[in-house]
Amino acid sequence: MEQTLTLTFMSGSRDGEVVQLTTAGAPQSVSIGRTAPCELVLADDPDMSRRHARIVWSGSSWTLEDMGSSNGTFIGEFQTERKLAASTAIREGEIFRVGLTRLRLGGAKGERVAVAGAAAVAKGKG
Repeated sequence: MEQTLTLTFMSGSRDGEVVQLTTAGAPQSVSIGRTAPCELVLADDPDMSRRHARIVWSGSSWTLEDMGSSNGTFIGEFQTERKLAASTAIREGEIFRVGLTRLRLGGAKGERVAVAGAAAVAKGKG
């Protein structure tokens, strides 16, 4: 059964934007990177790897894992931030960083939501 993953941008040109993505494949996951076939494409982030990280549904919770990115995947904020060395459980409301982009798992009520189709492409405004 597909799961819907909600992410909120916490930095950059899309700060405050909420996106919803549907899991794909087995295991059910959403990949994040600079290019397709990632479900969430962040093409304007210079520190983003082609296939940077993925969020996996384990049947009852989400886990975050780095996919061998050049610059790492981090969980937490600023001084409490830690680099992922292995697949790590991530809870609703937690903030993580891929490249220079900070994202929060989940969204707040009343925020604008962009529902992504096959791929959500993030491009700089300008």
